[in-house]
Amino acid sequence: MTDPSRDPSQPTILIADDDPTLRAIGAELLADEGYRVLHAEDGDEALRVMAAEPVDLIVLDMLMPNKDGLETIIELRRRKVSVRILAISSGGSMDIDSLLRPALAFGADRVMSKPLRISTFAATIAEMLSQPPLMTSPLA
Repeated sequence: MTDPSRDPSQPTILIADDDPTLRAIGAELLADEGYRVLHAEDGDEALRVMAAEPVDLIVLDMLMPNKDGLETIIELRRRKVSVRILAISSGGSMDIDSLLRPALAFGADRVMSKPLRISTFAATIAEMLSQPPLMTSPLA
């Protein structure tokens, strides 16, 4: 359900990450930049949020429980969802490139490694929102 008081010119960003600290810091930074911010703890929750709310950009962690970032990207692109995707990862116990390279191959617009630099993160979000997303259909 869409919030009737929402300013349609205010971009909405969904932060999907299982780390509550990253979600909180990211949300505070993005809210200070004038964005509306939604949260999800994993890919399954992100898909549910996006089915209920219009989202302009998703910040998507690659390593999450339940549905991970790559599975979420594949699902979003399979459904031809019109959303910009910024894939992020620290790599965990894996090489970071082995997580972020497939994200780009399967439809992420951009990738960033954690820890995120605040100035670079904000600039990347602004740049991404100034460009059209890869896909142009609503969530089906």
